[in-house]
Amino acid sequence: MGRLIYIYIGVFSLISLCVLGCTDPFQLETESFEDVLVIEATITDEFKRQEIKISRTSLLESDMQIFENNANVRIEASNGNVYRFSETQNGLYHSNVLFQAVEGISYKLLITTAIGREYVSDDEFLPPKAEIENLYGEVVNLNGEIGIQVLVDSNEDLGEANFFRYEYEETYKIIAPNFSFFDATLIGDVITLVPRDPSKQTCYSTNYSGDIILTSVSSLAENRISKFPIRLIPIKSSIIRERYSILVKQYVQSVNANTYYKILKDLNSDEEGVFIDNQPGFIKGNISSKQSINEKVIGFFDVSSVTSKRIYFNYLDFNLELPPYLFACDFLELDSAMTDPINERLILIGSFRDGYKYVSGNDGGVFTIVNQECGDCTTFSSNIKPTFWID
Repeated sequence: MGRLIYIYIGVFSLISLCVLGCTDPFQLETESFEDVLVIEATITDEFKRQEIKISRTSLLESDMQIFENNANVRIEASNGNVYRFSETQNGLYHSNVLFQAVEGISYKLLITTAIGREYVSDDEFLPPKAEIENLYGEVVNLNGEIGIQVLVDSNEDLGEANFFRYEYEETYKIIAPNFSFFDATLIGDVITLVPRDPSKQTCYSTNYSGDIILTSVSSLAENRISKFPIRLIPIKSSIIRERYSILVKQYVQSVNANTYYKILKDLNSDEEGVFIDNQPGFIKGNISSKQSINEKVIGFFDVSSVTSKRIYFNYLDFNLELPPYLFACDFLELDSAMTDPINERLILIGSFRDGYKYVSGNDGGVFTIVNQECGDCTTFSSNIKPTFWID
């Protein structure tokens, strides 16, 4: 699940905000602050180690996340099963055993913090399952923006599945356009070529969806989802230059979960601006404190059925022009036959210190170098090929 950004309007004063199109950026500042527990918890019908994230609110002007460590976390099922969780890293808890949510059984989340505060969720049931039938891309023109729209179709009859939330994980292949199998280095007064690791030519980067993507069949003419938009990729985006893959997950939610996420989505929307005279305040989920009914808790314990589908493509599949590389490539030429070899060596040493990479050289002693992002993709990405990747 992608990380959600919760804006607790009830405790923050939005002194000044930057609306899209503003000339001068404003800064968010905290006028008053209340320490509130934040819980991100979705368990599914996937047989896996389920995951729960627990943190606390932080100041608007701070980029540091505050984790809730050493909590006692468990899920109790109506059939008597108890699933305990252990903290695997800061604020991230995984179930000790693999399990899956099952229809007809209710589940309840219980958390006890390190200082003994107890929290409990409402009982939640697993909604019915619905399959992704098709995942595909189409070239579209949306208000003048041309791009590849990734679309979802569901199965023909959704039955009692009504509310849907989507997440995606996109991975793209990167090939350094000016890779060389050699690096140039100075050994004494001589420029020497040494082998470069060939694994630095090809890399893979992954991004996760950050938006809340929701739909429901109650607003549709038929009991199915057709051509629902998930992700719009501009046709000049570098991520489709080599090979691109997107994994889309479809969660079927309860009406209460859908309502909660819809409120979050509406609050975080910037389509209508952010200056609100009558701010809505705290969003109550289905988790509460056992010590005090007045204590605020941010988050929702969601039990969802989930299906997923992955596709691959690049610009050629849509007869588009080759998109630019991720970075502009800045070339320098250095002549080892310069009349001032000491100065030439200093320039070369300084260029390598700045991250420039050797591209080519010739018998005339002219060496071409390029900024590191164009000659070595591992300077900004990973050269480890994902296990799911298909070329």
